[in-house]
Amino acid sequence: MHLSRLFDFTDTVKLDKGNDDLVITHLTSDSRNVKKGSLFAAISGNLSDGHNYIDSAIKNGAVAILAEGRDLVIPEGIAVLRADNVRGCFASACSKFWPSRPNFTVAVTGTNGKTSTVEFLRQLWERNTWNAVSFGTLGARSSTVLKVPSSDLTTPSSECFFSALNSFSKQNISYLAIEASSHGLEQQRMNGLKVQVAVFTNLSRDHLDYHSNMDAYFESKQKLFLDYLADGGHAVINIDDPYGKKLLENVRKQPVSIVTFGEASQADFCIESIKPTDYGLELNVLFKGKKYTCPLGLTGAFQASNALAAGVSAYLSGLPVEIALRSLSFLSAIDGRMQPIYGHPKNALIVIDYAHTPDALEQVLLSLKKQTEKQVHLVFGCGGQRDKGKRILMGKVAHRLADKITITDDNPRNESPSAIRAEIMIGCPDAIEIGNRDEAIEFAIQRLQGSDILLIAGKGHESLQLIGSETLPFSDAVVAKNIVKRLNETSQTTGDCQ
Repeated sequence: MHLSRLFDFTDTVKLDKGNDDLVITHLTSDSRNVKKGSLFAAISGNLSDGHNYIDSAIKNGAVAILAEGRDLVIPEGIAVLRADNVRGCFASACSKFWPSRPNFTVAVTGTNGKTSTVEFLRQLWERNTWNAVSFGTLGARSSTVLKVPSSDLTTPSSECFFSALNSFSKQNISYLAIEASSHGLEQQRMNGLKVQVAVFTNLSRDHLDYHSNMDAYFESKQKLFLDYLADGGHAVINIDDPYGKKLLENVRKQPVSIVTFGEASQADFCIESIKPTDYGLELNVLFKGKKYTCPLGLTGAFQASNALAAGVSAYLSGLPVEIALRSLSFLSAIDGRMQPIYGHPKNALIVIDYAHTPDALEQVLLSLKKQTEKQVHLVFGCGGQRDKGKRILMGKVAHRLADKITITDDNPRNESPSAIRAEIMIGCPDAIEIGNRDEAIEFAIQRLQGSDILLIAGKGHESLQLIGSETLPFSDAVVAKNIVKRLNETSQTTGDCQ
């Protein structure tokens, strides 16, 4: 594709050197992925600066460089484009280079619930025979075998994002549900995309190592509705959340329709009740004067809210409301999201959840406390090189709601693991500290008695542990299942089953 088709050469992007009819065969912001004929975008990030890799990109075959207006020494024969906003311009170029999209796109943003909502929505679509994919933290998920680039980000880099969407379209996927992270929105990784439905789940403290404060965090989330929601599209907003109410007022100025949900009586989809049952939950919803009872095979009241957000989105994508809501009964739990581990020899329940913010931890613990009259145990830690302010807050939540607490490591990265644990324990001084995560999980599982519940929080679906410069294989679910298996083998040998 010619440069002139990828960029509008205005005040936003200027062609500093070279010809606009230069043919570009690939786009990337990673010098390691440069091919012959590539355009390389030199993006300045928090941890690295792409301008330092321009020479490497050229050696690997780059024929054009998109960079900031700083002084650079670029060999002759290499086109140079200048932009103040390299990220945004690069994303727009990617959207043109990989132009195909599924026909209908729903984007979900919020602190908690993004992954569950997009995955539930995919299940609803596919339940009704629509070719669909969810795309985000868990990668690309579909009942169809998909060939897509891999990514470890909730909102991938622009080249991964748009090339994946292009691939979905080529593989006859018509419906797409994506997670929109605050980082991805703030960094304009989705520039060039318009979605038909934008969903807001909630907002609570997270990522304040990146965003300066909660207002800045909210402004990033709000961009999904102000910058990426197509005119005539639908804004789906949880008005139980204070930031949802604020978003509602701001979105009223946009040429879009607004659909609200939540327990508030004025919500369009009003949650009348969420009742724990033997099979999971019973969700009762009022919409336009009619009551819908939705049995859910899920754990945690907040998952009922996520399921409803998915149901509303399915309705707005074309399913009749009766079918969209009744299909909620067929939803399956998601790995690492209130994932139950059964089989404990004393009939205790173990739950794996991704909860890694104070609010998420509180919601999960409150839900689990309603499920048992016995004790709720908790194993958790906090990630290194992330928002330090939430550590003591999570400790306080644990101290208030959990009966027995074990503090352990959770991706300490290049911070001192013991220092992280100490900060958490300021909020829960009576907790037991065991740094090694698998030892902490085993200790907690062995303490369980009949009908107790253990929550292992923080990592959820993750299959790796980041310690220093090492990336080690680790899965909470696998560790827990293996420990339960060993306990059962031991109890069968000794006859001590209860």
